[in-house]
Amino acid sequence: MESGSASDFSFPNLGWMEEEAVRKRKLPRDSQADRELRMETREDKSPQQNLVEEAVLSGSMAQESNREKKRRRPCRSKDSKPIPGCNEEERPTLCQEGGQSFSQSNTTVQHQIIHTGDRPYECPKCQKRFQTSSNLLKHQRIHTEERPFRCPDCRKGFKQNSHLIRHRRIHTGERPYECGECGMSFRQSSNLICHQRIHTRERPYDCEQCGKSFSQRSHLICHQNIHAEERPHKCGECGKGFNQRSKLIIHEMIHTGERLYECPECGKRFQTSSDLLVHQRIHTEERPFHCPDCRKGFKQNSHLITHRRIHTGERPYECPQCGKSFTQKSHLSQHQRRHQ
Repeated sequence: MESGSASDFSFPNLGWMEEEAVRKRKLPRDSQADRELRMETREDKSPQQNLVEEAVLSGSMAQESNREKKRRRPCRSKDSKPIPGCNEEERPTLCQEGGQSFSQSNTTVQHQIIHTGDRPYECPKCQKRFQTSSNLLKHQRIHTEERPFRCPDCRKGFKQNSHLIRHRRIHTGERPYECGECGMSFRQSSNLICHQRIHTRERPYDCEQCGKSFSQRSHLICHQNIHAEERPHKCGECGKGFNQRSKLIIHEMIHTGERLYECPECGKRFQTSSDLLVHQRIHTEERPFHCPDCRKGFKQNSHLITHRRIHTGERPYECPQCGKSFTQKSHLSQHQRRHQ
C-alpha cells in the first residue's frame, strides 16, 4: 500500500499545531517535561499528523535560529567592517549636531543638552539650573557645607574628589606638571600655565585704570587694591589689613609661630611652600628666571621683574612729596625718611 503524502490529508487545526510547536519550543530543551509532552502527543495522533507537526516544528525552530543569528550579528560601518563589541541591540547612536557617536541612547540625550542649552536640574535653594544631576549635586554642597571626601593623612574634608586629589599632593610631594622650558614642576596644571607665561612673556590681564598688564589674574586684583587702597582681610590678633586672604594666612603664622614646610637639606622650616622653594635654590644654585634682554638668571621672579626695570627704565614707585621715582619700593621707603 502506497503511503500518502502530506497534501493528501486534511488538517483543519494546522494553525493550532503551529502554536503548539511554538509552545514546545519555549520549554527547556531535553527537559523531562519536554520528553513527556512529546510522548503524549505522538501516541494520541496518527502518523500523518505527526509527520506534518514535525515539519511545522522544524520550520519554526529554523526561523528562531535565524532570528538568534541576526541578534548576534555585529554592527557594521559604512565600509562593511564590523564595529567591535557592538550587537544589533547596541548600535551606536549619533549626535546630529556635533557628529559624536555614543553606545547608549541616554548618553546621547545627555550630550545633546550641550547643544540645546537645556538645564533641567534646578537647585531648590537658589533656583540655579544645571545640565546634569551630578553638577546639581556638587552645587548643593555649597548650601549644605557637606564635605564627603576626606584626606586620609590630615582628615581635611573636600566637596569634590578632584579637590582631594589635588590636596593630597601636599603630603605626597607629587608635582606631575613639568615646564618644558626650565623643568620646574607643579602640583596643579593651572600653576604650570601661569608659570609658562614667564617664558612667553604673555600678560593677558590689564588694569583698566593705569593700563599695566599682568600674567596672573590674582596679581591684577592685588595691583588694583593699590588704586583702591582696599585691605579687606584683617588680622584678628593685631588688626593689620591685607589685600589678599592668602597674605593674611601667611601673616597669621607670625603670631602662631607655625612653620609647616621643612628643607630636606638643612632642616630649616618655612611658613609657605613658595618660601621653601626659593630657599632650596640656595642649595641647588638653580636660576630658572632669565632676563630676555641680557639672559641674566635669577632665583626669584620678583628679582627678575626688578632687574628688568634697568632695561625698560620703569620707575613705578613715586614719592608723593617731591615726585622722585624709584625702581624698588624699598628705595622709595629709604628716600621718604629724608623728608621726615
